[in-house]
Amino acid sequence: MALEPNSPAPGAPGPEQIKKPGLANQLIPYIITAAIFIYLYLTIDFKKMFQLLETANLAWFIPATILMTVTFALVDSFSFGQAYSWFNAQLTAFEKIEMRTAPYVIQVTLAPLAEVLFPLYLWRRKGVSPAHAVSSSIWTVVNDFASVFTALTLAVIYNLETGLVPAIGIPWLVVMIVFWVVYLGNLAFWHSGLQPKVAAWIERSQQTGVTQQGFRRVVLLVAGTLIQLLRTFSIARWYHYLAVYFIRLFIVVAAVISNYAALRALGLHPPLPLVLIAIPIIFYAHFLPINVGGYGGPQALAILFFAEIGKCGSKEQVAAYSFLWSTGFLVGRFLFGAVFIRGFMKKTFPEGFRNWRRQNQ
Repeated sequence: MALEPNSPAPGAPGPEQIKKPGLANQLIPYIITAAIFIYLYLTIDFKKMFQLLETANLAWFIPATILMTVTFALVDSFSFGQAYSWFNAQLTAFEKIEMRTAPYVIQVTLAPLAEVLFPLYLWRRKGVSPAHAVSSSIWTVVNDFASVFTALTLAVIYNLETGLVPAIGIPWLVVMIVFWVVYLGNLAFWHSGLQPKVAAWIERSQQTGVTQQGFRRVVLLVAGTLIQLLRTFSIARWYHYLAVYFIRLFIVVAAVISNYAALRALGLHPPLPLVLIAIPIIFYAHFLPINVGGYGGPQALAILFFAEIGKCGSKEQVAAYSFLWSTGFLVGRFLFGAVFIRGFMKKTFPEGFRNWRRQNQ
């Protein structure tokens, strides 16, 4: 399954073809975040929000944030890192942590650029095809969604029984059912009799276009690369799914605990179903490519769930909670990644990061 170190897949793109994200891709998160902040400025009293932040009770929030930071970093490292070890190339425990956490430093301000660093590290250190690395990342994210939807599904069912949050009803249950049908259908497909044929087709497709010329070569190489994004799905077994699914659950639990501590720090007491539904969604919104440093989308979602849907408190209270938690998570990730960033950059950019940027302008 794994590639030998420094032995790139035939026809795979070299490191010079892993391009730095374009200027537009880097600016879009800032534009959207600015738009959300303008909306928040027009709808909430920022002065009151900061006054509420000054009165926040941090006795439980600080230890909960430390727990969240450490749990997230370790689980993120060993879930993604183990997927890379299973399906791409063997990684030591230190390499898993270094590869996943060092880019946190860049992720807090330039998320699109940080996403390029993971496959680049694997290429330069282990000779892994970027498409194969991205395939393993996508596969891990799919299992991550399964862990999140576990919490959401239980919360939705509980809420339908209790009626604690009237706004969350049958349509939410339909969404849960659709997800599980797709997720379990994917699992069943890759464990059916079609798996060997599809896996062989994916394996052959990476050679597609290598012997062609001109435009046909370009089209076939691009198609072959896109097909490689399915590679991890074609070789992963059910026990791989279970292992990553269960380890990612620890992040959901830590996110719920730390967010609840932040909610209580600002005097908010949302019902349990709303906590289990809103917090995972708000948490994972921090990683959407429309945010800068985890600000923007999470604050808008927090106000939607806790102020508009749940009626748990004022918009200023909810915004204060969201800014408090996002700031704690940002600082924690930055400090954790800073421990490993120097070694990561030296190994990934032996020619120097500035030189690499110039080559990829």
